[in-house]
Amino acid sequence: MTAAPHEDDPALDALRAGDPRAQERFWQLHWDRTYAICARVLGYGADAADVATDVLHDFLYKYVHNVTEERAVRTYLRLAATRRALRRRQGAGKHDELEADQMPDDDARAPDRVAGVKLLLPRLEGCLEGLTPKAQQVLKLRFGSEMTNERIGELVGGSKQYIGRLIKESADKLRDCLEAGRGDAGGYA
Repeated sequence: MTAAPHEDDPALDALRAGDPRAQERFWQLHWDRTYAICARVLGYGADAADVATDVLHDFLYKYVHNVTEERAVRTYLRLAATRRALRRRQGAGKHDELEADQMPDDDARAPDRVAGVKLLLPRLEGCLEGLTPKAQQVLKLRFGSEMTNERIGELVGGSKQYIGRLIKESADKLRDCLEAGRGDAGGYA
């Protein structure tokens, strides 16, 4: 007796229903592989963590309803991670050469502000690369997706207190790194 070809997987049904435990399990199962795919293209660091987080988030909130088999999930994640990482790599540097007059500036009386931002962004990226992939992922979810600490804890594993501490420690390390003028956070968080 064989199973019907389009019989839904209970784990996928739980993801479609938005079950937090199923989503946490999904992140645990697929984060390492997705991050590794992105890191092969972009190198280990903030960019790879950023792309991997986007791929997993988009799957959970946009594409989970289109998938009926676990094998299709792995295939989708592999292809999406590869494509987005390649796009990110190709797009890197396109905006590095912006002139000060091309940058939007709300305060026209402060042209030095534009120059400060242009100098700060590469330093911030360098400092972010010094954080652990988990810390990068948590910061991306908290500030990029505006998720609560509790929700982030459900996705990546950890209590909301742990996530709050990780965010605070990571922010402190980034601040220290930027104030010191270094390009890396020294493996912090």
